[in-house]
Amino acid sequence: MHTLLTLIGILAVLAIGVVSPGPSFVMVARTAVADSRRAAITSAFGMASGAAVLCVAALLGLHALLSQIPELYLALKVGGGGYLLYLAFKAWRGAAAPLVPPEAALSSQPGRRRHFALAAGTMLSNPKAAVQYGVIFAAMLPQSPSLALTLLLPPAVFLLEVSWYLFVAFALSSSRPRDAYLKAKAAIDRTVGFVLACLGIRLLLSTR
Repeated sequence: MHTLLTLIGILAVLAIGVVSPGPSFVMVARTAVADSRRAAITSAFGMASGAAVLCVAALLGLHALLSQIPELYLALKVGGGGYLLYLAFKAWRGAAAPLVPPEAALSSQPGRRRHFALAAGTMLSNPKAAVQYGVIFAAMLPQSPSLALTLLLPPAVFLLEVSWYLFVAFALSSSRPRDAYLKAKAAIDRTVGFVLACLGIRLLLSTR
């Protein structure tokens, strides 16, 4: 019973961060309206997989490691900020490019792998997500967590993350959001690029 209550408490706190807008939400939302529902679903699973990896890392003591080695945290911030700027550049540059037809996106297996890898990379390159998991686990996990809790947390985190991003994928890949996106594609893509660039620059400035 104690294990279940601890698990529910951790997931409740994590859920607040999961639904908060950030680079992960921006990426899945844009994929849903710009590419295809299947591409967005693939991105959702990529995000959740990246989060599960961060969960395992936090269980292994990532927060303590980052606290003891500030240079590692700095490297994560610089790498994450650079990655967000790269995504911003791609979004801005592709703003005027025509969309790939949904049928082509559905039939492109390499494209699905790319969406998965891009989403997982976005999650893993976000040092704030890594620290969030580390801090929450450090604060809410018992000093000696049970084996059951340790084994349940990664799949539970995966289900939490994938549920939210699948909701985003399905909600924003319907015909009305897609039609609205097509009408304002260039402006929306440049706005997404601007937001990602701001997030990246903010992350880089926080290293000072």
